[in-house]
Amino acid sequence: MSSKTEILTGLLEDLSRASQGNVQAALIISRSQGLTICSHYPESLTEGVIPHEDVIAGRTTQIQMATAKVFKELKRGPLVRMLIEGDNGYVIIGGAGEDAILAVLTNRKVNLGYLFFMLSKVARQIGQTLS
Repeated sequence: MSSKTEILTGLLEDLSRASQGNVQAALIISRSQGLTICSHYPESLTEGVIPHEDVIAGRTTQIQMATAKVFKELKRGPLVRMLIEGDNGYVIIGGAGEDAILAVLTNRKVNLGYLFFMLSKVARQIGQTLS
């Protein structure tokens, strides 16, 4: 039987493969602690293109907490997922169970519709694995 870490790593690798190489980093982050639980960086990336996982985890947690508060104040219901677009690609942040956040950094070539579909599927599986 696989360990939780192996299962989570496999889910992030599946997500990366499904994006046809357009995912640059995928992290599962503890919502309560802001620390990385598991991460996947494709081997094809050159060093320095993507920030270190501690930077991604910290900033993702800050963004998620602030946005969740705004959603509550604006009565939009619980935050499901957010898409942040930049000149060099996207940051997608969403929940993955009770105490986990899924953060994905992509380039601009990614098929967002298909990625959102896969993110929902993977987020459910992460939540089940961590519960």
